[in-house]
Amino acid sequence: MNLKKHESISESVTLASVRATYAYEQYDKLMGITQYESIILYELFTHPRLSQKELVYRSGIPKQSISKGIHNLAELGYLEISSADQDKRVKYCALTESGLAYAREKEGEILAIEKKVIDKLGFDRAALACQILDEWSDLLSKEIANLKEEKQK
Repeated sequence: MNLKKHESISESVTLASVRATYAYEQYDKLMGITQYESIILYELFTHPRLSQKELVYRSGIPKQSISKGIHNLAELGYLEISSADQDKRVKYCALTESGLAYAREKEGEILAIEKKVIDKLGFDRAALACQILDEWSDLLSKEIANLKEEKQK
């Protein structure tokens, strides 16, 4: 195994991830919203109805932060929370009309920016980059969870 090659790839993906995270943080700051509110608005703008569990899974953000964001947005009248018919413990979220307008205002520009990036990369390259990054993130998370488990023994 060529350790230098592995280190170089690890460093590249780490720095790319940090730069992307920083770019999104700057966008959220510019829009005057928190990261978790941005994620909730973005996801519900692009998917009309999601459960809290789905929002947590899709974003990787802790349940407490997603819950706080959901309740903040609901209090402002931007979000409706409803229970599932089959299981009242499952809470679904959907944007209200004013929430849709708010999401369009806060997330519309980032969607347009992301479209420009996709167009510059080309759809196939952008899709492949997403697929690889998803796989990388999943494997990395799994390995870190394994390490955490080992250290707790």
